[in-house]
Amino acid sequence: MTSSRPVEYNKYIRSAKWRNISAAMKKYANFTCQRCKRKFHPSELDVHHLNYERLGHERPSDLQVLCSNKCHPMADALRSERVAIRREQRQSTTACDTYLSKKYGDNYAAFADEGMYEEFERWRAKKHYGETGEW
Repeated sequence: MTSSRPVEYNKYIRSAKWRNISAAMKKYANFTCQRCKRKFHPSELDVHHLNYERLGHERPSDLQVLCSNKCHPMADALRSERVAIRREQRQSTTACDTYLSKKYGDNYAAFADEGMYEEFERWRAKKHYGETGEW
């Protein structure tokens, strides 16, 4: 299985800097999974990135000590789900902006009202779900 993460991530995770951060985080957490609250041997713990915004310059609040077998895979799945939701929201915002600017002009935002956004949602539902727009 190939990784979808950039090479920089993989290189960083193998670096001495990351090993030091990881060891310090595990020690700070008293070798306890911060999700299930169980104590583990250091080799059974991972340090999970809550986000990658400051990769290489993480703050402790960007990281979470988790058990390798149960909690870390669940946290990875949740992070992936949040990323997908944010991506969908950005795409929807872009689509709405495109729709309204084509229909009402580039300055639509100056006089936009809730009805215009509801009109976009009806158009999008009709486009995706057919003439009735029903889910």
